[in-house]
Amino acid sequence: MKIKAIGLGILLAAATSLLASDFVDYHALTKNLKAENKKAGNYATTKEVKDALKSKDWIVADVRTMEEWSGAHIKGSVRVGRQAPEKALALYALDDDENFVKQNLIVICNSAARASIEAQTFRQMGFKKVKVYDLYSWIDECNPVVTKYTVKKDKEGTGLKFGNFYAEHCKK
Repeated sequence: MKIKAIGLGILLAAATSLLASDFVDYHALTKNLKAENKKAGNYATTKEVKDALKSKDWIVADVRTMEEWSGAHIKGSVRVGRQAPEKALALYALDDDENFVKQNLIVICNSAARASIEAQTFRQMGFKKVKVYDLYSWIDECNPVVTKYTVKKDKEGTGLKFGNFYAEHCKK
């Protein structure tokens, strides 16, 4: 009985070490994905984001949490989150017959880490062009963000209208 338990323990330890050797941590994964996107020309510029916001062929999709989105987002972008972004994106990209009406996509998050992960899924869904972008660049280049917060509570942006917000260094 003890020999079986020891054998099973050794087998379990060996299997775990094999699986652990293939594990890539989040930081390393997203760093590699962002580098691949830059190398392949799939890292959007601020100008490309501005053009996409005006275009009927592009969707600018934000994959951040609702709290992050409420705090600051690019006006004209859509929030698809990370829980079921494929379903949310279908609302903007497909018609009633599930044909693409918008085949190009820029995926946004704070640093483009989550966007890089989600971009892989969106490419596999059949989007023609998928680029990533980080909100930090948008803000640092003195572009405005909007918020859903009011002075009392988050009321979906109604009631009090705050307008656009800019980074402190842009006010000088």
